[in-house]
Amino acid sequence: MRKPILLMLLCITLLCNVFFIYEPAAPTAMAAEDASSSSVTDDSYAPVAIFDKDFSTSPLGLMGSDLGFDYSSYTSGTGSAVVEQDPFTGTAALHIKASNVVTSDATLRNEFQLSKTFGEPYTGTISTEITFMQTGSKKDDRIIQFYPSQGATFMVGAGVTASKGLAYLLSTAPAGDLGGTYQVGEWHTIRLDFNTVTQRYSLFWDGNLINSQSRTQMNKTLPVYNLKRIVIAPPGTSGDLWVRGIKVTRTPFQPQPPAPKLVFSGSRNSRVMWTAQHYSYASKYRIRIKLKGETQWRNINNANTYWKDYTGTSNNPSSDINAFYDLSKLANTPLVNGQTYTLGLSTVTRDEYGLYTSDGKPGDFESKITEFDGTPYATTPVQTPETSVVGGLTAYANYYGYLWSLQSGTKVGDHVFNVSVANEVPFQFTQIPDKYANMERIATTYKDVMRYPNGFDGTKQDSIIGFKVKDKAAVYVAIDKNATIPSWMSDWGYTGDEIKINTTTSGYTFHIYKKEFAAGTDVLLGYNDYTNFDAGTNAGYFAMVDRVSTGLTLDPVQEWVNSSAYKMTGSVSESVYMSVYQNGNALPLPTDGWVQAGTYELDLNLLPGANLFDVYTNRLNSTFKDHASATVNQDSIVPEIRISAPPATVRDSVYMLEGSLSKAASLTIHLNGISVVDSVYKAADEPFSFPLTLREGNNSIEVSTSDLAGNSSTSSYTINYMFWAGQGALHDWNGNRVDSLTASKDLLAMKSVTNTTADKKQLTLWFVLYDNDHTMVDFSSASAELNPGETKTYSAGLTLPAQVTGYQVKVFIWDSLKDPNGLSPLSEELVVE
Repeated sequence: MRKPILLMLLCITLLCNVFFIYEPAAPTAMAAEDASSSSVTDDSYAPVAIFDKDFSTSPLGLMGSDLGFDYSSYTSGTGSAVVEQDPFTGTAALHIKASNVVTSDATLRNEFQLSKTFGEPYTGTISTEITFMQTGSKKDDRIIQFYPSQGATFMVGAGVTASKGLAYLLSTAPAGDLGGTYQVGEWHTIRLDFNTVTQRYSLFWDGNLINSQSRTQMNKTLPVYNLKRIVIAPPGTSGDLWVRGIKVTRTPFQPQPPAPKLVFSGSRNSRVMWTAQHYSYASKYRIRIKLKGETQWRNINNANTYWKDYTGTSNNPSSDINAFYDLSKLANTPLVNGQTYTLGLSTVTRDEYGLYTSDGKPGDFESKITEFDGTPYATTPVQTPETSVVGGLTAYANYYGYLWSLQSGTKVGDHVFNVSVANEVPFQFTQIPDKYANMERIATTYKDVMRYPNGFDGTKQDSIIGFKVKDKAAVYVAIDKNATIPSWMSDWGYTGDEIKINTTTSGYTFHIYKKEFAAGTDVLLGYNDYTNFDAGTNAGYFAMVDRVSTGLTLDPVQEWVNSSAYKMTGSVSESVYMSVYQNGNALPLPTDGWVQAGTYELDLNLLPGANLFDVYTNRLNSTFKDHASATVNQDSIVPEIRISAPPATVRDSVYMLEGSLSKAASLTIHLNGISVVDSVYKAADEPFSFPLTLREGNNSIEVSTSDLAGNSSTSSYTINYMFWAGQGALHDWNGNRVDSLTASKDLLAMKSVTNTTADKKQLTLWFVLYDNDHTMVDFSSASAELNPGETKTYSAGLTLPAQVTGYQVKVFIWDSLKDPNGLSPLSEELVVE
């Protein structure tokens, strides 16, 4: 009952909207959109999750049977599926383990299998995504298998080996490059999309499409194509598979798929190229053509067909169109170079079993059309930036010139050639000398520079690559060391340098040749020996371009000067035009700036403050410039020394010199001709304080300062240092300080003295008692020599009389060596009454 209802709905849909094959009228066009690799279909047919399990959030110890899975039977060995912590990250995952499993059912391949059976069979696009990790040794692993509701054979499966992603179709396993080595102990995500109606499928590895296949690889004898059950198994008879998550979605079949998204379009000789987004449900891609501005699509190949079909299985569907059928001439007419054409791209889904067609027979359903324009060229211009020394880059007599590009540099791992066809094995750099890493590189496709003979794609040309150097440049050609050097390279010099390149299966060494070209010269790079390539002795060539410097240099400058006149010098390796800017302002130069090769001098007038000089050189008829810069600071202000004049005489051997400077400069202090502070930097107004140890007698102090520009100033001072013992003290015999006289008391006069001079001293401490008439009635003294730097304590004692009213004592120190009469005082008198 279900099929008649579907057929009735389909008939109504077809009458209203759907385009069946051989409809000449132009369908409604749809503009191209930005594309990203995806097999998700139109939003109105959004995928619906029919099974979604995240085992990382499942309780540990939960078994697969608790999660809705069935186990396969086996005659010996063991198999289990339990949520455990994986041994590498500790994350919860479903651990599927098999050990020595043997089955009696040959279809199980001696595997322990987990299966999920759905309540109803599903059709449309089925997508199953599994995040998994293998532990143990590297073995084949059938990760995903799709089974229909009838029959014991799976329709399609996906798995991995140690280095490949495999899309299993019965005994056939087409390989898909993972883009890297598959390692056990690492988490990966594998996804298999399968459309039950078109019977096309796609394999994704860690989010990237790596393989797509058509129904020619399918078992076309199955009784029905739908999804009823998915099967997961660990590797082989024994092994471990950890599964973090499984998600299965289903997108219903679309009688009219959405308009395809255009990834890229380009042109070459008499052809317009296109690349579309990959769609798992698409059986083929259909291209139309008309002159820009026309409303009716042109015939192609014959008087009855208005399109050309692409039925390949490329991950990135792409093809070209080079002619249309001229009804007036009843013949194909090549596309005219320079003429703009409008192309229309659509997808076609084929109902292989007539499940949705009105007559129950296999048939095609076509999408709306994405229109885009293309203009073929006999030679293909390649875009280059204004800043590049390469101009007018052109691909001659090429097949894939529209895929060429100019790269700004090269690093290990980069592709040598731009990939031109699906599943093309890329050449990658593995070793490149540093001096070539930053050069511009012309990235062609390898087929354009090594395989196709001259005239293969239309007009015969003399060269493959052409461009104009906007300035003097060195062009480097790196060519397979096994290649026969072509005649057009006869005047190129071998540099002795090598670049290493490899593919997944082979390694190559390219020798590097060099030739210099003057500014404005046309550079033409010719044909390689494609016969060598076919013989396996030539992996082609590629070109790099590096602008040749004018050799501009600036000699080291004096950063700070105090004069306005300054001479700047440098050199250039060839005669050039020079321009000089001072703080952004152009300076007039003699001979209009023309400078002969060799050294040069620039007489400059400095402005107060910073002078930033930018020097540029360029060749005649070239806008490319070399640049050098330097800053010269002009400063004629003398730093002022701010020090208060010191006293003429001091009694302290250490004098603290304090002050500041009016501007940033270095400070130097000489004491008696000896440097005691040497070029200490001080900021403007920063206080300074330096202790100066004086000698006995006169001391000369010279303070000097100099800034970065050489401005300097000096201040001189003289200080007389007089040795001074200092005032003594009076104590009782218990060591207590005495401030007044007490009858009959024993007293001790004391003074500790350090000789801070360079000469020996003879000192006498006097302790004298006077009566009320100021007559000396008693005294005591202590004399001793004092060597330079030596410290001694002088002391003398007296016993006071019974009556001391009006009496006083005096304590003082004299220099008895200097004055034999002892009349040269070295201290203040201490008087106690």
